[in-house]
Amino acid sequence: MTLIVEKGSGVAGAVSYLALEEADTHFSALSHAAWQSAPVGLRENVLRQASSYVDFYEYPGAPLSMDQGLKWPRRAAADKDGRILSGLPHALRSAVLELASTYIEQPPGSIETRKILKEKVGPLELVYSASEHQPSFVYRLLLQIGARPRSNEIVRG
Repeated sequence: MTLIVEKGSGVAGAVSYLALEEADTHFSALSHAAWQSAPVGLRENVLRQASSYVDFYEYPGAPLSMDQGLKWPRRAAADKDGRILSGLPHALRSAVLELASTYIEQPPGSIETRKILKEKVGPLELVYSASEHQPSFVYRLLLQIGARPRSNEIVRG
């Protein structure tokens, strides 16, 4: 599968915020052995997964194009200091690189794979193990560009 990369213009069908060559250059400069020794297909897949993860969050503004494959670039988006965000913000790209670094060594799991430590029925409470928790550094990066966790409205009848 071809890695279709978002360049900051609203690319239709884009699945990654970074090209493989960009990530390779970054991780080569850091002497990241696991990245450098991983097959091309795995490195591309990790970039797709990392981009998908950051797209799980909600962001200010609106997509630049209704046809674009990813949530960024956006229009009418500002960071927490009120600066207008255009193209692909540095914090977004850094978050994807950080996740890619983590995923190349330990593939991401879903919440269903996490062990339930505590379960309470009324009022509902679930506590999961922290083993699959995403790095908080990534969340702090995404907060800089206004990321908010998705919320699903639950109505009790």
